[in-house]
Amino acid sequence: MGAYIIRRIGQAIIVLIGISIIAFLLLYAVPADPARIIAGPHATPQTVQQIRIDLGLNLPIWEQYLKYMGNLLQGNLGTSYIFHTSVMSQISGRMGPTAELALGCWIMELLIGIPLGIYTARHANKVRDVVISALALVGISLPVYWLGLILLIVFGFKIPIFPLGGTGGIYHLILPAITYGITGAAYYLRLLKSTMLDVMNQDYVRTARAKGASERRVIYRHVLRNALIPVITFAGIDIGTLLAGVVLIEETFNWNGMGMLAYQAIGNQDIPVIMGTVLLLAVFVVVFNLLVDIAYGFVDPRIRYD
Repeated sequence: MGAYIIRRIGQAIIVLIGISIIAFLLLYAVPADPARIIAGPHATPQTVQQIRIDLGLNLPIWEQYLKYMGNLLQGNLGTSYIFHTSVMSQISGRMGPTAELALGCWIMELLIGIPLGIYTARHANKVRDVVISALALVGISLPVYWLGLILLIVFGFKIPIFPLGGTGGIYHLILPAITYGITGAAYYLRLLKSTMLDVMNQDYVRTARAKGASERRVIYRHVLRNALIPVITFAGIDIGTLLAGVVLIEETFNWNGMGMLAYQAIGNQDIPVIMGTVLLLAVFVVVFNLLVDIAYGFVDPRIRYD
């Protein structure tokens, strides 16, 4: 098991290095001059050139990358070109709201998706199953930002039950969580339903029914417990993806998190902030995938030898 964990950690590190290289190359391929942005539109060419030298932007790109990674290993993500503060301080101030939003969205997905998955599995091929499954397909297809704007207009402006965006208490969290919950719950619904239908055809489930166990006991004690294993796996990966994928939600609801920080940095061409947020969000995804893989190794020993 130790070798398996070490191998998976090594693969995760390689993935992160690959992401850092791709992100670095893409950002520095953009036709923008950070020195000009910092100096302002009225600066002389000499001033711009001096800033370029001070930032090391005159160095070959591979040397800039190695210098960046060297600083990164010391916990230094650089300094914002726009705000002239450390990127780490900016990110650390946004991590809490992003974690709060991601957790709220994740819980809402589970609250909507799992009960509907159980319900549609129990009533498979009936009208109610067809209707709910069709609505789930619509939910998957809806763009998050569009649904978020509709909910804001209806429940924030027309019927002012919730605030019109912003970061704050639980009332600020409800609409973003519902928005993501509606679109994300469809995946849990479809996954749980298909898994439950497979488990329902197993011999031990037929045996339980033949022994006279109630349908409720069969579903919740024998079927659901086994059908939830892939759902739990997906949920573990999903929480990491959510942390990295709430950019649109944060922008739509003016949520002051890392997604909003990345969005503003892209608009300002603030490359150190973009690199910092991209790398940190990538770390979230890779780490949660790693934890799920390691957990699988404990649950199913065959995976350790793949």
